[in-house]
Amino acid sequence: MKRFSALFMLCIIAFSATQACIKSNVPVFTSPVTVIVMDTTQALLQGAQLKIGKRTFATSFDGRVVLEPEQINGVKSFSVSCEGFKDQKVKVDNNVMIVRLEGKTPKNGKHSKGDLYYSYGPTREAKGGMMYKTLATGAPMAADAAVMEEAAVATEAHTMPYRPTEPNNVSAGKLTAGEVNDFAKWNLWSNILDNTHKQFIKDWRLTPRQRYTVQVVNKNGYPVVNYPVNLTDKKGNTVFQAVTDNTGKAELWNGLTGQPAEVDQPAWQTIVVDDPCDHSEDVDVVFVFDATGSMGDELRYLQAEMKDVIARAKDATGGLNIRTGAVVYRDHGDEYITRISRLTEDLKTTQAFIDKQHANGGGDYPEAVPEALMAALNSSGWDSNARARIAFLILDAPCHQDSATLALLHDQILNAAAQGVRIVPVVCSGLGESGELLLRSIALATNGTSFFLTDDSGIGHTHLKPTTDSLKVEHLNDMLVRTIVEFSLMPNCESSELNTQDPEDIEQFIPNPFNEQDLESDPSIPHGEGVHYLVDVSGKLLGVFEGNVPTDHLPMGVYFIKTYYNGTWHTKKILIL
Repeated sequence: MKRFSALFMLCIIAFSATQACIKSNVPVFTSPVTVIVMDTTQALLQGAQLKIGKRTFATSFDGRVVLEPEQINGVKSFSVSCEGFKDQKVKVDNNVMIVRLEGKTPKNGKHSKGDLYYSYGPTREAKGGMMYKTLATGAPMAADAAVMEEAAVATEAHTMPYRPTEPNNVSAGKLTAGEVNDFAKWNLWSNILDNTHKQFIKDWRLTPRQRYTVQVVNKNGYPVVNYPVNLTDKKGNTVFQAVTDNTGKAELWNGLTGQPAEVDQPAWQTIVVDDPCDHSEDVDVVFVFDATGSMGDELRYLQAEMKDVIARAKDATGGLNIRTGAVVYRDHGDEYITRISRLTEDLKTTQAFIDKQHANGGGDYPEAVPEALMAALNSSGWDSNARARIAFLILDAPCHQDSATLALLHDQILNAAAQGVRIVPVVCSGLGESGELLLRSIALATNGTSFFLTDDSGIGHTHLKPTTDSLKVEHLNDMLVRTIVEFSLMPNCESSELNTQDPEDIEQFIPNPFNEQDLESDPSIPHGEGVHYLVDVSGKLLGVFEGNVPTDHLPMGVYFIKTYYNGTWHTKKILIL
C-alpha cells in the first residue's frame, strides 16, 4: 500500500512538473493586451470576433480589442472571424498582436463592395473623396493605462473646439522652411543617434542606423526604377524590403524596429540586371496633413502652398504625368480620423478637397499619424509603375506612444518602404525633439528627406530648430516643387537627355549637404587635389575621395563633386549620359 502511495505521489509530482512545463510556454501578462485586426490591404476591420475560451470579443471602429491580463492569461491561442473573411487561429505571443484576415471568394466568384474603410467618424462625403460611415462603437484606443487616462482628458478637451481667426492676405510663397537630408549628412545623423537624441530612441523603438544601399543598373548603365530588393539574414529570412527609386538606388535597414539580424552583405553594392531602359512618365504625389486644432495657426497658409505646388508640378517636371491626392487626419474621439481624396489626374479635384478642410479637434498633443499613413498607403490608389511615389506628411505632433500604436506605425513604415513610397515630413510649429527624431527616422526608413518650417516667415507659433550643422532657409512651396523634381528626374532612354524642363539649368537642384556654402559652379577646380564629396541629385552622399573622383561606375544621371578649395566650397556638376 505504501509502495502504491509512493508511486501515486510520483505520478502526481511528474504530472505537476509536466503541467508546469506546459504553462511556462504560455506568456503571462501583467498589462493589457491589444489585438489589431485588418485585411490583407491593411484596412482596419470593425466587428471582427475574437473567440477566447467561452467568451467572444468584437473589434471596435479602429480594429482593436483591448484585453485585460485575466482575460488572456493561460490562453495559448484564439480564433478570429469576420464576415466575408477566412477564419484564422492566432498564437498568443505578445502584448500587441496584428492579425491579417484573407477575404473569402464567394460561390459566384465575385466580391461584394465592402464598407469598411479608413473612415472613423460621422457620415461625410466629398467629391473625389471616400464615403464615411457612421460608427456606433467607441472602445478605448490603446492598451496602456497611462494612455487610457490621457484619452479621457483628451475627450474632455475635444468639447472645446479650436476656432482660429481667419488670416488675411493668405497666398503661396509665405511659409519658410529648411531641409535636413540625413542621407547627405550621415556622420552627423549617427552622432545624433549616439548623443543628443539617444534618449528619444526608446520613445519610438525605431533606429535607422545599419544602412545597406543597393544600386541597380541595366547593362547599358541606365538606372532601373521600381526594382524590388530584399535584405536577408544569414538564414535567408527577409529583414527589410524596398524598391529602387528614380536613381536606381534602394535603401535597406537592419534592426530598424528591433534587434539587428546577422547579415552578410556589403554596405554598398551594385547589381547589373538584364532590363531595358523602360520607365513610366507618371509621378504620384499625396499630401497627408494634420487638421487638428493646433494646426490652425498655419493650415490656411499650407493650403495655399499646396495649391501652388500642385499647379506648378507638371511644368517643373518637364511635362510628366502628375497625379495628386490628399489625406487629412485628426485623432481618435474627433469628428473623423481620416478623410481621403484618391490620386487623380484632375488636379483641381485635389485642390478643392484640400481647400475645404479646416482645423479642429485634437485636444491632446499626439495625433493619429499611423492611421493617416495607413489611409495614404492603402487607399490612395498608388501606381506601382510610377517613376516616383511621394507622400508629404505635414504635421505638428507625433503619434501616441502606446505599444499598439507603435506596432501599427512600424507596420506602415515597412509598408511604405516595400511600396517605394517616399515619405517627406513637413514639420510645423510645436514639435519637440522627440518628435523630430521620429520624423527624421521615418524619412530615412522610406528613402525620403525632412522639411522644417522656420520662424523667418513670422507665421505661426515658435518652430523647432532641427539638430543639424547648417540650415538654408527657403520658401516652402519652392522646396516641395524641387523635391518632386529631384525624386522624378531620370535620363531619357531615347535621347539620352534628362527629363526636366531645362536640362542645363540644373544648379537649382543642388542638394542639401553643402547648401549654405558657395555653390558657384567652377569647372576649373583641380579635382585631383584635396578631399572631394560625390553626391547625387537627391542629396545622397555617394562617397568621399582623396584625389581623382571615379565616375565610371555611376549610372546615367546628374551628380555633383563638392570640393573645399582655398577656404571656399566649390561645386562641379557632372552629367553621366
